[in-house]
Amino acid sequence: MNNVLKEIKDSWDQLSDSAWYRSLRTDGKIAELMEDPASAFHPGIYAMLNSCFSDWKGKRVLLPSSGDNHAAFAFARMGAEVTSTDISERQLEYAREIADRLELPIRFACEDTMELSGMGDEAYDLVYTSNGTHTWIMDVKRMYQNISRVLKPGGFSVMYDIHPFNRLFTGEPWKSPQIQKPYGEIMPHCHWRVQDLVNAMAEAGLSIRKMEELQAVNASFWFSYDELQRQDAAKLEGINDWTQNPMAALPAWIAITAQK
Repeated sequence: MNNVLKEIKDSWDQLSDSAWYRSLRTDGKIAELMEDPASAFHPGIYAMLNSCFSDWKGKRVLLPSSGDNHAAFAFARMGAEVTSTDISERQLEYAREIADRLELPIRFACEDTMELSGMGDEAYDLVYTSNGTHTWIMDVKRMYQNISRVLKPGGFSVMYDIHPFNRLFTGEPWKSPQIQKPYGEIMPHCHWRVQDLVNAMAEAGLSIRKMEELQAVNASFWFSYDELQRQDAAKLEGINDWTQNPMAALPAWIAITAQK
C-alpha cells in the first residue's frame, strides 16, 4: 500500500472510533434500520435504487467504501446478497460484529475502491457508493472502470455524494455563500466535478440512466457531529429553507444511476 493510501486507511480507522461513528452503531440506531431499511438512504436515493429493482431478494449488491455499513445492513434486510468492502479494516470489524449479532449474511472484504481486486468480473447486479466515497478517490476513471468490470451486463451503478457545486463554498449555514476555491480546482482534495463523474462512467462503458440533484433533508448536512450537538433545536427547524439559510439554495447531494 502506498503512503497516501496508508494515510487514508489510518485516518478512517481512527474516525471509526469517533463519537460520530459510535452514535451510528448504537442499538437504537441499528434497530431503526432493521425496522425501516429505507431510513438508511436519502428518500431520493431510495427511489432511485428501487427504480433499478423492485425486489431485492437474491440480487447481488456490492458496497465499496461501505463506511458505517448502514446501507449494507439495509440491503441485507431487504433480501439482497451483500458484499461490503472498505479500505478501513476497523470499520469492517465493527460492521461484522453487528451483522453477526443480527444474523445478516454479509460478506466483508478489505479493498481499495479504485481496484476492487478481490471482486470477480461480472459478478454483481448493483454497485452502490455512498456519501464520502469520492473525496478520497485519486483516480475516478480507474474506480469506474473496475465498477464496470464487476457489474453483470445490464447491472447498475448508483452513486450518491456531496454535490460538486458545494465544494466551491465554505458552506457555513445561515450565511451567504462565500467562495473558497474555483470549481475547476479538483486536487489535492479529490473534489470531482460533475463532468469528471459522468465522463468516467461513460469511458468505463456505463450509460447514464438518471441524475438527481437533491436537497438536504436534515441538519446533519450542515454541521459536524460535535457541532450539531451544540445547536439549538428550534433554530435548526428552518435550516433547509433557503430563505433562512442561503446555502440551502444550492443542491446538497448529487446522485447518478448508470447501467452497464
